[in-house]
Amino acid sequence: MTQNFLRCLMCRQFRTYFLLVIAMAFVFQSLLVFYLLAKVKDTDGPTEFGSSDSSRIQQAFVNEKEPSVLSKSTCGTLSKTALSAIKRATTKKCKEELSDIACKLKNNQLVPERLPNYCPRKDSVPGSSLGCFHDNNQSRLLSSYGVKLPGLTNQKCIDLCAQSAFLYAGTHNGKECYCGNKKPSLEHLLTKTYCSVPCDGQSSQTCGGVDATEIFDSGVPTRDSAKLQAPIVNGTAKIAFILTLNGRALRQVTRLLRVIYRPHHVYLIHVDARQDFLFRSLLQLELKYPNIRISRKRQSSIWGGVSLLDVLLQSMEQLLEIDSQWQFVFNLSESDFALRSIESLEALLAANPGRNFLKSHGRQTRQFIHKQGLDRVFHQCESRMWRVGDRNLPAGIRIDGGSDWVGLARSVVEFATSPSHSNDPLLRGLKELYRYTLLPAESFFHVLILNSKFCDSYADNNLRMTLWRRSQGCLCQHRHVVDWCGCSPMVFRTADWTHLTSVMAKSTVFFARKFEAAIDQSVMNRLEEQLTNTSLSYPGLDCYWESAYHRADLTPKPNQALLAVALSLAKHSISLLLQNSVAECPGLRPSRVVAITSYFRHDHYQGDLIHFEVDEKEVEFEALVKPLTKTTHLMESPRILSTLQVGSDFDPKEQVFRNRLGVLTSRSKPIVTFKWTGHINTTAASQLAHLVWFDPDDNVRAVHNVNVTDASKMGNQNLEIDHPLKPGVWKVAVIYDGKKIATTEFLIVPQASDQSTQFETRISESQKAWEKYLPVDAKSAIYRRERALLMKKDISKFLDKMTAEYYAIQDICYKDQPPHCATIGFHDWQSCLSTDWSSFSQDPKSELL
Repeated sequence: MTQNFLRCLMCRQFRTYFLLVIAMAFVFQSLLVFYLLAKVKDTDGPTEFGSSDSSRIQQAFVNEKEPSVLSKSTCGTLSKTALSAIKRATTKKCKEELSDIACKLKNNQLVPERLPNYCPRKDSVPGSSLGCFHDNNQSRLLSSYGVKLPGLTNQKCIDLCAQSAFLYAGTHNGKECYCGNKKPSLEHLLTKTYCSVPCDGQSSQTCGGVDATEIFDSGVPTRDSAKLQAPIVNGTAKIAFILTLNGRALRQVTRLLRVIYRPHHVYLIHVDARQDFLFRSLLQLELKYPNIRISRKRQSSIWGGVSLLDVLLQSMEQLLEIDSQWQFVFNLSESDFALRSIESLEALLAANPGRNFLKSHGRQTRQFIHKQGLDRVFHQCESRMWRVGDRNLPAGIRIDGGSDWVGLARSVVEFATSPSHSNDPLLRGLKELYRYTLLPAESFFHVLILNSKFCDSYADNNLRMTLWRRSQGCLCQHRHVVDWCGCSPMVFRTADWTHLTSVMAKSTVFFARKFEAAIDQSVMNRLEEQLTNTSLSYPGLDCYWESAYHRADLTPKPNQALLAVALSLAKHSISLLLQNSVAECPGLRPSRVVAITSYFRHDHYQGDLIHFEVDEKEVEFEALVKPLTKTTHLMESPRILSTLQVGSDFDPKEQVFRNRLGVLTSRSKPIVTFKWTGHINTTAASQLAHLVWFDPDDNVRAVHNVNVTDASKMGNQNLEIDHPLKPGVWKVAVIYDGKKIATTEFLIVPQASDQSTQFETRISESQKAWEKYLPVDAKSAIYRRERALLMKKDISKFLDKMTAEYYAIQDICYKDQPPHCATIGFHDWQSCLSTDWSSFSQDPKSELL
C-alpha cells in the first residue's frame, strides 16, 4: 500500500511537472508572437495591402535572418504600410527612398505643421470666440460636421473646420469638435461658466461643456465662386495650351490640334518619356509651326503620379520663357476634344481677365480628403506611386480640389513658378506637401489660389465636361501603378450624344473628355460638324488608324512574340498574293516588320495592318490581318452564352481588350470575357457555371465558378496561375447544368526563352473530374501530338502553321513602288495609296493644315 501511495504521489508530481513545462512553453511562444507582431505593428490603420498575422510573423523571421534595406532604418520600427512598400519595390534605390521617407514621416519631418492663409474673410478675426452657447445632440448649432478628436484643443478644432472651409468651429464636452456655416443666434448664448470642461489635449484650457459649445470664428471666406461675366463679342485673349500626352494615338492628337490651332496662340506639348513613337512623330510640327513646341524635358506621367504636377509646373515655366504675351493657360490630353470654337473661348476670357477656372469636388471636404488619399503619404519611384503611411495635413489653410484640368491666369502661373516667389512660405510649404501626394494636380492649384491673394479670382468652373459612371469607372483599374483605388471618367460614345448636347446647352463648357477614336470616333465626327457648322466629307472620315508598333521606337521595348507572329502573317500574305507565281517573284520573301497599325472602320475593329519589307530592295507591303474567332457553341446545348473570348490587357471600364491582335506568351495574363443571353434555365439546380481551363496537353489547369443570373453585363475571369503558361493551344470550356455549352481556344506563342522554362505539370485530384468534358477521339489526340512535335522541332514552322489557323489575311497592297515582277502584266496588285484601308491612304481629318 505504501508503494502504491508513493507511486501515485510520483505520478501526481510528474503530471504537475509536465503541465508546468507545457505552460512555460505556451507563455514563451506567446511572448515570441507578441514580440514579432510588435516588430511589424501597423501604426497606420487599415491598409489595402494587409496580411494575416501568420504571414507577418513569418516575414519578421525573414527580416531577422536576412539583412536588407528594412533593417537599415535609422528610426526604429516602421509601419506595416511602409514595410509593405519597401518589400514590394524591386530596386535598391527605390527601397532606400521609401525607407528614408518613412523615417521622415515618423519623425514629423515630412509635412509642414502649419501654413499661412493670406485670404481671411473680411470683417472677421480668425480664432476669435463668439461665446458659449447652449447646445446638445437634439439641436446641434453647428451641424455640418462633427467628430471626437483625441487631444482636442480649441485651436485644433478651429484648424480642422477652417481646413474644410467651414466658417465656424465649436468645442463641446472636452473632446468633441463641430463645424458649420450658420452663425449661432444670441438667444442660445450662455455665460462662460457653462463652458468649463477641460480640453482633452490641454487641461489648462476649456473646450465647451456638457450641454454647451464654445463657438469660434474660423476666419475662412465663404465658398462663393467668382461670378463670370458674359462673353465680349469679338473679344480676344491669347491662350497657351499645354498638351500632356501618353499612348500612341497620333492621329487623334493631330485631329485635336487641327481643331484648336490658331496662329496667335501658343502650344507646348509634353509626351510621356516612355512614348518614343508619339514624341518622334510630333517633332515634325516644330519645323512647320513656330508657335508649337515639343518639350525636351520629359517625365513618366503615370496615373496619379507626382510627376503630373511636375510636368504642369515645368511646362508653365517654359511657356513663360517662350512667350511674354499669353494671358491664360489651359491643359489638355490626347483624349480631350473641343465642344465650342476657340474664338468663343477667347470671347469669354476677354470678359474675365485674371480669372482662374478650376472645378471643386462638390462634396464635404473631410470626405474628399479621405477619398482622395490626401491624408496619406505617397512616393513615386519605379513608375509607381507607393503608399508609405498616414499623415496630418498642415493646419491654417483651406483644403480643396477636384479636377486636374484647369485654366489659369498668367499671374498665378508666374507666382507658382517664378524663382522670385520660391521662398514664399505658403508656396514653398505646398510644394513640400504635394511632393508626396497622390493625384497632386487635382488639388495643388485649388489650395494655392484659395489661400493666397488670388482667392477672389477662383471660378468654380473649369469649362470642361466629363462622363462619370462610377459603377464602371471605379474598378481599381490603376492598381498596377498605384497603391490606391482610383476612378476615371468614361469614354463618350454616340449613344451619349443627347446627354452631351444637353449639358452643352445648359453649361459653360468648351472641352470634354474622354474621347477615344479606337472605341467611338463617330461622336467626334458629329462634334466637329457642329463645331464647324458644316457637313464633313473627308476621305477616310469613318476610318481610324492607331500605331501599335514601329521599328524606330526606342521605348517601349519591342514585343518579340508580336513581331514573330507579324512576320509569319507577312509570309502568309505574300504567299496568297503570289499564289502559283512564286517562281516569278523570288525576291518577295518578307525580311523585317516596319510597323503594326490597328485599323477601325465605323467604330469597329477591322484588324491590324502589318507594314513589312521584303528581300527585293526598296519594296514594301502592308497587309490587313484579323484574329479569327475560335469560339464554338455546342449545337445540342441551349444558346445561353452570347460572348466568349480570351485575350489580355482587358479594360474593365470600357469592356474592351487592348491587346487587339491577341498575341499571348507564356508570361501573359489571359482573361476570358463572357456575356449571357438571358435565356437561362431558372429551374436548374445551380445558378453557377464553370469555366474550365485546359493546357496544350489537355490537362485541367484551373476551374472557376461564375454566376449566370446577371445577363446584362459582360463578365470576366482571370486565369489565376502564378507560373508560366505552356506554349501551344489552350482551351476554355463553359459547363452549365452539367453540360458543356461552349468552348474557345487561344494560342500561347512559343519563344526561344521558353526552352529553359519549367512548366507546371501537377494536376489536383479535384480537377481531374473535369477532364471528361474534353473530346477523347483519336484524331484530336494525334493532332495534338503532331503540333507538340513540330513546336519542339521548329518553332518558326509551328508558328507559320498556327497563325494560318488563328488569323485571316484580309487584303494586301504595296507601298510607293510595285515590285519588279508586278510589271509582267498579269498581276493585278494595288497601291496602298489607292486603298481606303491602308495606313498610307488619305486621312485629312487627322492632318494639321
